[in-house]
Amino acid sequence: MMRSGLRDIVIGVLLVCGVAACTWTGMRSDAAIAKRVYVAGNLHYASADRIAAAVAPYLGVPFFDVDIDAIAEQVQALPWLAAVSVDRHWPDGVVVRARDHRPIALWGDGQVLTADFAVITPPADTQLPALPHLTGPDGTGKRVYSRFRNINTQLAAAGTHRIVALTLNARGAWRARLADGLQLRFGRDHLLVRLQRFIDYALARVPEALAGAAYVDLRYTDGFAVGGTRAAALESRNEQKA
Repeated sequence: MMRSGLRDIVIGVLLVCGVAACTWTGMRSDAAIAKRVYVAGNLHYASADRIAAAVAPYLGVPFFDVDIDAIAEQVQALPWLAAVSVDRHWPDGVVVRARDHRPIALWGDGQVLTADFAVITPPADTQLPALPHLTGPDGTGKRVYSRFRNINTQLAAAGTHRIVALTLNARGAWRARLADGLQLRFGRDHLLVRLQRFIDYALARVPEALAGAAYVDLRYTDGFAVGGTRAAALESRNEQKA
């Protein structure tokens, strides 16, 4: 009796294995050719068409032979993409799930700083919103952006101007530009203290001296200097862009 029961169990297992083998063989059919691309994700700057074009060379092969890792590497190299995952989509497709970078500032010469503080070079035809222009040594994106926000918070508390550009040079000195074109030179130390001096004294007491000036130099211990002309400074910036 025990031998009969054991025989039935073995036969049952073999039958299950046979069904699985038949199913797998059917799914491996040469008729299942990868030929479609599905792009998923709320993309604002990355191009779904470029993603599909990057995947296209890997199609036209049996479904299970699609090189998922190679596709992921190829797509990740495209502009703007922050995160990418690639999977097969039965019976004839590849699905790419993508998230793109969100720009928070222009960076240096022709680059963009993103919300996760990566620095990327966007395609020349990218349409960007109005963004502040930040510059700094490699790896200082988060520090410069944080300082940019702190300065504008302090200016907003005074009910006055805002800066639209901020530079940290290789020597550690800071320089900002207001929306009206006036440049603020802070030097390396005590930036927020010197900014408050600009608010309390330059803006509050001698605003007429700033009307056409190019810069306010705040690197002095107890004072500041006003110099240059706004028109000349603007012309110089335009020549540098040309």
